[in-house]
Amino acid sequence: MNNRKILPFYMSYPLPIAFEDDREMVKDLEYLQQMYPLGAKKLLAEINKALSIMDYEGSMIYDQYPDRFGLYKMGKDILENLRINPNMGKNDEQLAKLLEWDGIEDLILVILFAEILKRRHQNNDGYLKF
Repeated sequence: MNNRKILPFYMSYPLPIAFEDDREMVKDLEYLQQMYPLGAKKLLAEINKALSIMDYEGSMIYDQYPDRFGLYKMGKDILENLRINPNMGKNDEQLAKLLEWDGIEDLILVILFAEILKRRHQNNDGYLKF
């Protein structure tokens, strides 16, 4: 007797469903980023500027396992650029207070990692690309 189970066609090739989930995740993340406090939104803008430089084919942000030290260095560089830029802190009181906070580096890293995750799934240039 033949006990093989036959799978429907859509169960055999689940990749389009998986990519649909990625698009939904990106939409959710973008919606939640719109609710960031004003200071975090300004940090996000600066992080996006730095990531646009790193957004090319073969970049470390698209590696399957990105280099931890490289990402931490990128976060520190973003923070230094914000602190060195004389126009940022003087014109924006909220951002100036945020830059004086002890946990600012951790906040920048969290926003940076979330933005990298969004770019990896938005462009399908990461390890999911075939």
